[in-house]
Amino acid sequence: MRVGSRQKLLGERLEALYRAYGPETAGSDPILFLGRYPREEDLEVVGWIASAFAYGRTETIQVNVERILAALGPEPASALDRIEDFSEFARERLAGFRHRFHGSRDAAVLLFVIARARATSGSLRAFFEEEFRPEDRDVAGLLSRVVGKIHRFDFRPAIGRARLPESSPARFFFPDPAEGSACKRWNLYLRWMVRRDRLDLGLWPGIPTARLVIPTDTHIHLIARRLRLTRRKAADWTTAREITDRLALFDPADPVRFDYALCRIGILGICRPELRLSRCEECLAAQVCPAGRRRIAPFTHRIIDPLSTREDRCLNEPMSQ
Repeated sequence: MRVGSRQKLLGERLEALYRAYGPETAGSDPILFLGRYPREEDLEVVGWIASAFAYGRTETIQVNVERILAALGPEPASALDRIEDFSEFARERLAGFRHRFHGSRDAAVLLFVIARARATSGSLRAFFEEEFRPEDRDVAGLLSRVVGKIHRFDFRPAIGRARLPESSPARFFFPDPAEGSACKRWNLYLRWMVRRDRLDLGLWPGIPTARLVIPTDTHIHLIARRLRLTRRKAADWTTAREITDRLALFDPADPVRFDYALCRIGILGICRPELRLSRCEECLAAQVCPAGRRRIAPFTHRIIDPLSTREDRCLNEPMSQ
């Protein structure tokens, strides 16, 4: 298969994936919570909460985000504005809360930061959009500036001390791309707020979709390597940027629109780290995946890819994440 023909086919397969996975599959994604709220300020708040806890098992994420939203009630933005003591709120309304290594004290920090961001800028949209700079290549600078503002908050209403300790697990909620983090959950939140289609909300037009970076978790990293969108082994900011650049070849104005569909392949168990467990015959991208094509080809008529190298074979072996 020539490079040019593979590029064309990859673009076609990406478009097919984008069309195939829509709102009907949202039950497998934390974006499902955003469909409940009519007010934009509530969507912004719920989006931040849901994306902040978007790590670990899907079922666990949904249960724990559900608990926080239940504690805030039907109008979460207004509820946050009324809280004066966030540590007390967490003790009384979120007693026993645990999501992996985060407890109710960490949830209190997150809720305080969201409330404080609303108070300082008037809205979460303004809190983020005011940090956008047209000269920035992508949202890395914006996120670093947002994180800087957050760490300058006075955290006493949440933890009884002015600064968030270096050892606090709550720092995990506020990663900085300048430190190399892929910032998957930040990028997920921005995708929901900036893009607009059948799933994403498009509430923040002040940030161009072309500047977004793909939310890179273990699923996206694995699938991107198998589709040759990257060869990098570390799921860091550089890798996320590289994957985004490759996707921009197919949609320069909105490369991150392919994220949700690509992630479904992993979330739904179609593409797995253990290649032998992958359901390649169900994958719409199998034709442009060297491993997938080899697995679905008849045993005696295997498809031979002249571009396949030993390095390609290594890319399709199970990876530790």
